[in-house]
Amino acid sequence: MWPNSVPELREVIGELSSAIDAQQAILHDLLAKRSEALRKLNFFLDPLARLPLELQSNILLSVDSDNYPPKPIPKSPPMVFLGVCRLWRDIALATPQLWVKIHMDSLPRGSNYAKLCNLWLERARTLPLSISLHGSLKLDESVQNLLARYSAKLSDLKLSLSPNVSLDARFPYVLWRRGGQSLPALKKLSITASQEDPYCGDMREWLGIMRDAPNLSSCVMFNMEYEEQDDDFAASDPLTLPSLETLKLGDAQSMFLFGGHGSSAAILRHLTLPALKALTLSSLDEISMEEMTAFLHRSSMPLESFNTAVPLEFHSMVQHLRLLPSLVTLHLHGRPDDEPDGDPFLLILDELRTVSDFLPNLRELEIYTTSPVRFDYDMVLGMLRFRFTSCPTPLERFEIDFPQRMNSDHAGDLPNEEVRAGLRQLVEEGLKIHIGHSENLL
Repeated sequence: MWPNSVPELREVIGELSSAIDAQQAILHDLLAKRSEALRKLNFFLDPLARLPLELQSNILLSVDSDNYPPKPIPKSPPMVFLGVCRLWRDIALATPQLWVKIHMDSLPRGSNYAKLCNLWLERARTLPLSISLHGSLKLDESVQNLLARYSAKLSDLKLSLSPNVSLDARFPYVLWRRGGQSLPALKKLSITASQEDPYCGDMREWLGIMRDAPNLSSCVMFNMEYEEQDDDFAASDPLTLPSLETLKLGDAQSMFLFGGHGSSAAILRHLTLPALKALTLSSLDEISMEEMTAFLHRSSMPLESFNTAVPLEFHSMVQHLRLLPSLVTLHLHGRPDDEPDGDPFLLILDELRTVSDFLPNLRELEIYTTSPVRFDYDMVLGMLRFRFTSCPTPLERFEIDFPQRMNSDHAGDLPNEEVRAGLRQLVEEGLKIHIGHSENLL
């Protein structure tokens, strides 16, 4: 029977509440003990649980891929690890290397998306960050804030621009400039627009990014174009990047096969690159011979690899190459639509055949052309013999490559049997030779 007075009911309720609290404490203790028992059982049943933390982390890290930057979605690593079990969650949160890479969309995704990306990057703790960004350069405000917040830790930045970027979506140079931030840790920068819709911007913006990244070692720009510059900017002193070792301005092979937009080579007028080791230019036609020569002279770089399409004024190529005695690998691409007055490779091959101190360290020479019929293969054989047997640094690999569709159409215009015999002899002596497309036609 329940009491009939208010004071007595209150007393009963108090007693019941105390009993409930005691039972809840017992239940909480039992749940904790069960959780600990399950953890110990998992330790015996799950091989991962018996490994040291370092090995546990390495197993999760092996799921990561450099080719596919992870996205902040539940079914993508490392997010998916958080929902497997408590052990995997603890390992993932204790492994900051899992969170150093992220692929973000620049389109508006709301505040929750920004909070998730921020939490992701916080889990990387003090490690350098790699951010891949896809979409319009008219960035969502929250994405801009994230880039500004983590600018000091940003080591690798990839910007992939969507087609049909509106004219008012100029490059947001202010991304990390809010409050005067720079990019002291940035080592790799890649900016890519679509071939169908190249991005045209102010060259001063690109140079401004480079100036803010004094430790930049690799820079890639595909399908970028520049607006006309005023006379004061054209006369300004070149920017020196003391650590830049790799510079790719366009895709020389795509330019060779499909044509397309320039290589942004005009930016070389405003750069000095004393540490440059690898240079790719899809075209040399955007920069004059005098400007290219001035760039090579003032940089005096230890260039080892040069990949470019032969310019329309191809006679200047030999003079440019004379300024690159450290060159080890040379890739030259012919043009698909032009008909220059003479063989664009003849001067270079003849110089290699007769002058031992022309590119004295050259070990690999690759030529991509749509016109194999224009080659003097007797000269090619003579050049290879001279470079392989008579030079202090012998040539190790030589290749002439052309589209597959030309193999059958022009097979009769390829090296005759006497030349092929000479080439085969060089192959037997150790020189790697390939002439053709997918099959060696020697």
